[in-house]
Amino acid sequence: MNDSFVETRQHKRFVEFADSCRKSRGLGICTGKPGVGKESSALMYSQWANIQPLLERARRPNTAPPKLTRCHTGYWSAEVNCTLKCMRTSITLLRNKFDSLVKESVYWHEPERWHQPIQIDFMELLIVNNAHRLSYQCLEALNDFRKKHRLGLILIGSQGFDRRIRIYDLLDCDVSLYHEYSKPRAEELREILTLAWQSETVTVDDAAITIIEEASNLNIHKALKLQREIERVRTINSITVISPEVVHAAGASLLMDLPARPKT
Repeated sequence: MNDSFVETRQHKRFVEFADSCRKSRGLGICTGKPGVGKESSALMYSQWANIQPLLERARRPNTAPPKLTRCHTGYWSAEVNCTLKCMRTSITLLRNKFDSLVKESVYWHEPERWHQPIQIDFMELLIVNNAHRLSYQCLEALNDFRKKHRLGLILIGSQGFDRRIRIYDLLDCDVSLYHEYSKPRAEELREILTLAWQSETVTVDDAAITIIEEASNLNIHKALKLQREIERVRTINSITVISPEVVHAAGASLLMDLPARPKT
């Protein structure tokens, strides 16, 4: 697992949710506010940071394929105004490349499998991020793709996407699980923030962390954006102590509504 990734309570719940959809080959709907960690959990579950580069470049001739273990999930993110034709082409190509990649790896590194019936389908679950951007026609086509290829399917969307699905009976009747991805606990966000500063020669004031938590309302994306700006301010001014004053200076650049400075 990525050393910079924190396994929050919500991520563990997402893993249970994804495992269930994958094993049952069912349709799952995941919703939540922007910035709470849905995309990060999906990317981590699918090992997409490792798999995507392998899908995008051809393997050099006469070289061993990388050893891929427990690779069973594909990841695709819908673009704004994505058309049905574009979506079908993209996910079909993704599945074909994924199955070919994993098959090469498995049969190279596990030669004993040649004595078993040849397996050609390796993708067990497809995670579609930003599914709220897709039309009902595209969503229905995705569900048909799931049934045709016996895949699990998870549609990740913004808050309210689940209500959109519930009023569309052709999809709602096939949904096996609904999952709401909530914001992290305060101690989990604190761990995420302090992890990024572990390699830096800085001292972090607890009051500064508290201000970041309050300003971001426990939203991971907002907190990390504020943290990056704090790092910029700290580096420019050669600061070694991250204090509430530094946080306020960074927040002013981002037009964030920060809590009042503590009284001295």
